[in-house]
Amino acid sequence: MPALETIPSLDQALIGDPLRAAWEFAACAERLGSIRGYLADIEGFALMLLARSGPGQGAVVEIGSFLGKSTAWLALGALHGGRGRVTAVDPFTGSPEHQRGGRNEEPEIVARGTTRPRFEQNLRDAGLREAVDIIEARSTDAAARWSGPIRLLFIDGDHSEEASRADFEAWLPHAAPGGLVAFHDVGVWAGVTRFYEALMADPASGVRGLFAVGSLRVVQRVA
Repeated sequence: MPALETIPSLDQALIGDPLRAAWEFAACAERLGSIRGYLADIEGFALMLLARSGPGQGAVVEIGSFLGKSTAWLALGALHGGRGRVTAVDPFTGSPEHQRGGRNEEPEIVARGTTRPRFEQNLRDAGLREAVDIIEARSTDAAARWSGPIRLLFIDGDHSEEASRADFEAWLPHAAPGGLVAFHDVGVWAGVTRFYEALMADPASGVRGLFAVGSLRVVQRVA
């Protein structure tokens, strides 16, 4: 896959100024550092650049928001680029691994049964709550009610192969031509990894691979 700086329409001024890029990365990582989550800061920075300067027109939509770390990175990009708000889609009841006794048991789920209060508080603490619209629903249900093009879709919900496929197939029809779809935890969770590898091997998938940052994989919708 090509490197990030070869993707057209990104912030060329930032890419051409490594000192500015380093300063901005550090400043944003510090601002959002109190939000717990499984997204590496460099992955978040890549999402921020895509939300701010990525190709296409339309909305930025996130599938799976957890406590708001990736949401905040996306919102920073959209806000700084003057490119609208971010829509966060999540039932806020956690994935299977977040339940009591799960691989990544989440105290908010165990204690409250929902992560939404903590999610919203984290966004308020970062000064980004007003930059985010919330759809509290299952991904496929929200996709059935969605209208309008999406320029950047970030999929980070249930990591099973079946759920990853269902999220992608439900939302891809809304992706704008040339729009981007980003997957998280490829190479970390077996299910999403198998789905992504099958997607890349399918010539009729409707997308082409662009680049990778950590466990983040970004593809582009093609005609």
